[in-house]
Amino acid sequence: MPDESLESGLGENVNAYSSLLAVKEINTISRARTLRLMAGDIIFGVDGQIYKDGIIEFQTLMEECDEEAGVLLTILRKDCIFNIIAYGPLGVTLEFPKPEDLEEIVKNIKSYDFPAREELIVFEVLKDLYRRCEIIDTSPDPVAFYVPPIWLIQNRLFEPLLAVSVIYAITFAVHWVLFVISYILLALYFKRGYLMMLRSFIIYKEYQMWMVIAARDLKEVQITVRKIDEKARFRNSLIGDPEPPQEPKKKKRKRSSIPGT
Repeated sequence: MPDESLESGLGENVNAYSSLLAVKEINTISRARTLRLMAGDIIFGVDGQIYKDGIIEFQTLMEECDEEAGVLLTILRKDCIFNIIAYGPLGVTLEFPKPEDLEEIVKNIKSYDFPAREELIVFEVLKDLYRRCEIIDTSPDPVAFYVPPIWLIQNRLFEPLLAVSVIYAITFAVHWVLFVISYILLALYFKRGYLMMLRSFIIYKEYQMWMVIAARDLKEVQITVRKIDEKARFRNSLIGDPEPPQEPKKKKRKRSSIPGT
C-alpha cells in the first residue's frame, strides 16, 4: 500500500525520509555489480516497507539475512522503481540522500504500491550488443519436468530437442520399458537443470546477463527494462517496440546576397 504519511503533504514529511539510502560507490567485485546497481540508486524499501533505519543497521541486516530467502530491496533510479532480491551484503558504500534531492525522491516514491513478497517472481534479463533482451522466468516450470520436448519447443531449443528425440526413438525401438526409464531419467534431469540449460543456450547466442528483477509478471519486467534502457527490444514484446530516434531537422541553407554564390 502507498505510504499514507506521504500523501498528507510533502513539506512536513520529507525530513522523516532522510534515512533512505543512496548508493555512493560500488566495489569492483560485489553482489551489487552483479545485480546491476548503479551509483545514485536509492534503496527506499526493504521487504515491502519504507526503510527508515540507518546505514549500519542496513549492513547488519544484509550480513545476517537468510541466504536462501534473501532480502527484497526496492530501488529508485531516476523515475524508475524496481525490485531486486539480494542474498547477502551488497558490497557498496552507502550515504544518505542529499537534502536538495530528497523532496524529488519522495515525490517519486509517494504513490508506490509495495508488492507482497509472495506475488513476486524473479526474472533474469539477458541482453546482446543490439539491445535485444531475453527474459527468463525462474519460477518452477512443470512442463520442463513432465513434457521436456514441449518445453524445448516453447523455448526454441532445437539442438537439445533433436538429441532428446533421438534418445526416445532409440530406446523405444529397443524396448518400451527402456523408453520409460529414459523418459523418467531425462525428466529428472530437466527438473534440476532446465534453467541452467536455457541460460547457457541464450548466452551461447552472445547474450550477456544484464539484470535480475523481481516483478509480478513479464509485462512489468519489460516496462522496467524499457524505462532503464529506452532502446531495449524483446522477442515477445508486450509493450511494443521502442520509438525510433527522431531525425534532426535539416537547417535551411541561407541564400547568399552575393549573386552567383
